[in-house]
Amino acid sequence: MSTVLSVIIPAHNAARWIAAAIDSVRTQALPTVPDIIVVTDRCSDQTADIALAAGARIIESRAAGPSAARNAGVAASRSRYIAFLDADDLWPPDSCAARLALLDATPDAAMVFGDCRQFDDRDGSQHFHEHTLFTQGGCDVTFFGDPARVIDALDKLLDADFVTTGTVIMRREAFDALGGFDSALQRVEDLDLWLRAAARFPLIWHAQTALWRRPHDDNLSRDTRAMHEAYIAVLARLKNLPQAHHLAQRIRMLQQREHRTLARQAFFAGHPLRAMNHVWKGVRA
Repeated sequence: MSTVLSVIIPAHNAARWIAAAIDSVRTQALPTVPDIIVVTDRCSDQTADIALAAGARIIESRAAGPSAARNAGVAASRSRYIAFLDADDLWPPDSCAARLALLDATPDAAMVFGDCRQFDDRDGSQHFHEHTLFTQGGCDVTFFGDPARVIDALDKLLDADFVTTGTVIMRREAFDALGGFDSALQRVEDLDLWLRAAARFPLIWHAQTALWRRPHDDNLSRDTRAMHEAYIAVLARLKNLPQAHHLAQRIRMLQQREHRTLARQAFFAGHPLRAMNHVWKGVRA
């Protein structure tokens, strides 16, 4: 039987976490053994050796950044379905089979995603946050509009970024049709792909917690200025999609909001010219 699922794990100096991430994939109840592909991105530690010993395939990303690494992993995959997991995160036991079965039963959908719960490592043990992403954001049947399908997914993704990359299982053919992650983006590249997917395909969701996410100081999302700037760039790309023309006013308002935030940050950081630049860009959005 051919492998049903390939799991892409980009890794940059992730020696302290990679074995646990791989183990959380290998212990999933799946119809076939998953193809685990660890894509090393400029590693200077023992990430590759540890991942190989844990049973993963290893490839080296030729370009820096998570987008290029994930794209390289998908290119090396051999499965109908692909999933993504960051090297510092974990899949809960039995989190994968239900999502995979739902996607398999919904042939027109591009991808399925699930809930996410964050945890902290303290004193060698895991301390889970009280609320999941869905609970915090009010993401339930009422919000999504259907027990499985996300109704008006493109519109809703502008209301809330409810898709965590490590919860996603995607059809390989849909990924290829969308051109994969945009390697020009170093941040918010995942939201960019979900928006493009929602513009062309149905998205489906599953209420089960599909990811345990470990926040720490090395997370790229800690750079708030870069995150705001990347989000502005993604909104500008979205505005050019024909399927998003009805959202033009909302997109413009979101761009203005982001520029106002960056202007305030720059002003209080002692950069008045940068602040004025963002005020001007917000007016012209």
